[in-house]
Amino acid sequence: MKESVIVSNDIGSATVLEFGLDSLASDNFDFQFGEANLPPLPPPTAWDTRLLLPEGGFSGVKSSLKDYRNAPSFPFTGSKEHRIQYQVGSGTTVTIKWNLPPQITGLLQDIVTGTLINVPMSDSGNYTVAQPNIFNKLKMTIDYQSIIPVELVSFVAIVNGSKVNLTWQTATELNNTGFDIQRKSENTDWQKIGFVNGSGTTTERRSYNFIDDNSSHGKLYYRLRQIDFDGSSSYSKIIQVNVNSPNGYVLNQNFPNPFNPSTKINFEIPVRTSVLLKVYDLLGNEITTLVNEDRPVGSYEVEFNASSLSNGVYFYRLKAGSYIETRKMLLLK
Repeated sequence: MKESVIVSNDIGSATVLEFGLDSLASDNFDFQFGEANLPPLPPPTAWDTRLLLPEGGFSGVKSSLKDYRNAPSFPFTGSKEHRIQYQVGSGTTVTIKWNLPPQITGLLQDIVTGTLINVPMSDSGNYTVAQPNIFNKLKMTIDYQSIIPVELVSFVAIVNGSKVNLTWQTATELNNTGFDIQRKSENTDWQKIGFVNGSGTTTERRSYNFIDDNSSHGKLYYRLRQIDFDGSSSYSKIIQVNVNSPNGYVLNQNFPNPFNPSTKINFEIPVRTSVLLKVYDLLGNEITTLVNEDRPVGSYEVEFNASSLSNGVYFYRLKAGSYIETRKMLLLK
């Protein structure tokens, strides 16, 4: 698994330092994880930051932008110590910024007494070192709780009308049963809204997606609960989206059109109301009822399958409250 901190000065210089766990990692250089020995520090007027590797007692002889440590087995619970070294360059302060998942916390301390700087790390946060020329090294102790080695490299939510499309990628997976998709709003607690199967054990990148087509409007939060074969689980970081309410009644043109044999019809309603969506043939005969129920505010998509019908022009009619709209569609087989 991989985490990172961003170390920056007050004039815009910034570097990402990466750390994590793997069953194949060691306290020395792990070239398979991108660790590589850095050259000696540049002149003090230049910006620099790095992780000091533990071999040699964090002496600085060996340093890297990445520092992976060994976890003998998973789920893993324990602590790992990392050392951050920096020189401020032309700046005057140094800031360390983090964004950790719920099962990882940390402690950022000076290496003199551990009390002059003593900052807890959890969730999203940052700490600014006001005297970086005096405190040019920090000890970062990372505490892991029941870590499962599924390396999540991205987790993104995109709003499409009233739907939310969730996509995520993993770099590696070990004994991964799959992912519970969880959602909460400002008025509700976390609830499971779906499940996506994992890839078991793999070192290849895997991509996943899930569409939440029953989302409410307003501010929504999503997270993944990754489940191991033995039932152990861990949570991803939380992502947030805003789903806007429709401004009025809309009945869109079906797509595709012409179609064969199925097409999708989208509509929007700005208030909760009774909705009736029907399909008619060219003579006005009713073919089918697609929707006949009360629906809350939102954007909706309905599929119409015409595999049993013959070629020709058909009409679909939406009645929502006092709103009535009819559109034409063409079936070509």
